[in-house]
Amino acid sequence: MKYQKRAFRVMIAVAVPVVMMAAASCGVDRKCRSDEDCDRPAVCLPSGHCGIECREDDQCNLDEICEDNRCRSACLGCSFPHADSECIHGDCRMLECHDGWNDVNGERSDGCEYACTVTMGGLEVCDYVDNDCNGVVDDGFDVMVDVSNCGACGIACFEPPNAWPDCDNGFCRYHCDEGWWDTNLDPIDGCEADECTVTNEGIEACDMIDNDCDGEVDEDIVKDTVESCGDYCVECSLPNAEPDCIDGVCRVADCHEGYIDCIITEPGCERACTPTGEETCDGFDNDCDCLVDEGLLCCPDGMAVASGIFCMDKWEASRPDATATSFGTDGSMATSRSGVLPWNTGAASGAWVVARDACMAAGKRLCGPAEWLEACEGPGEMTYAYGDDYDPDICNGIDAHCDDPYEGCGHDDYMAGIYHFHVEPTGAFPSCANVDGIFDLNGNLWEWVDDGGLSQRGGAYNCGDSAFLHECTFESSPGRPAAGFRCCL
Repeated sequence: MKYQKRAFRVMIAVAVPVVMMAAASCGVDRKCRSDEDCDRPAVCLPSGHCGIECREDDQCNLDEICEDNRCRSACLGCSFPHADSECIHGDCRMLECHDGWNDVNGERSDGCEYACTVTMGGLEVCDYVDNDCNGVVDDGFDVMVDVSNCGACGIACFEPPNAWPDCDNGFCRYHCDEGWWDTNLDPIDGCEADECTVTNEGIEACDMIDNDCDGEVDEDIVKDTVESCGDYCVECSLPNAEPDCIDGVCRVADCHEGYIDCIITEPGCERACTPTGEETCDGFDNDCDCLVDEGLLCCPDGMAVASGIFCMDKWEASRPDATATSFGTDGSMATSRSGVLPWNTGAASGAWVVARDACMAAGKRLCGPAEWLEACEGPGEMTYAYGDDYDPDICNGIDAHCDDPYEGCGHDDYMAGIYHFHVEPTGAFPSCANVDGIFDLNGNLWEWVDDGGLSQRGGAYNCGDSAFLHECTFESSPGRPAAGFRCCL
């Protein structure tokens, strides 16, 4: 149903008579400018005709709902950082995380916020790596008490004769089996005696040995303070931290200023970090919570966050070898750069596929119609990306080059096929930008959107009625030769 509806739009747009001369190929005979010009329940269609766009949701695209006989975007910005999404008539769903990204906190708002690649088949091992990507490095291992990883990953305590090993505050110790004693205090031969012999002159010491042979070990010795912690009365001292003795194990009570504790298998506070404020997209742990750029949508170079929802190219797509004076010939992928001539796909059949494939080759995608409209209108639903009031000098349209499309540009030149209006390098009109710093959404080139090649948006440099055709909401049928595009993520 959605393709029938879109085809109907195209049929209407093609049938509209052109009232301008051929060079100014953007003109249309508008029969309505707003819904107020139509008799209810008809609405003003993008073609400028009155009609019924829909009666029910199934007659609209999957990302739209039918409201007041018009298809309206219901899932504008239905996207999640580093995750796939789908929108079915107003129901926005987060799907699978992209490779290398994980949803650890379970919050939809930041999508798959944790950059991590599963290793060891997802089985956590003590190797200072988050193997299962659950947000905790060496989860389940404690080098302060683990006999297989005592003091550090991979250091296992050996088992001496007639004794069993113990990891006490990161040091390998051993305890005698019942009926055996260590009289020579040599851990190599373990507990070598089968009867108790008084040691340490019969004075009980903190050594897990029955020094006075009274059948008790280390009686009356304090083992739960920072100065005397655990079976062997260790004095707690942890790097860059204030220690505490908890259940006989030295633990971090508080990190020293400028340090944080991020790896549980590292004693003390191992990472230097000074808070610089709220988290920003800079590859640093600004708030010192052991996570980098968490909860943020961080866009690659050449892109901007549009309305806080998705990434969009700042500039119209250009070929990799384009310059300020050459469109270039390299069609391998789309780039987003300032000061170069944009990629004009032309109006040939399948031109929108060129745009789609060029975005895919760049690791992006062709912007969808709802995304394009959101970026252009912004939160305030403005008429143009730069505001509600038309200004002929802000964006690249005919009005920016001459007062009148025909007379002002030189009537004789115009009749001779000499046109003073032309495409400009990306960003040549610095004020032609939305609040997010995305340029040339109005004018310069029409822009394909990912709707099957059914429409173009934004107007172009050769539009005779730029005030109308540059409007964010204007949706042109395909066939405009000055056709470019931009990519999204």
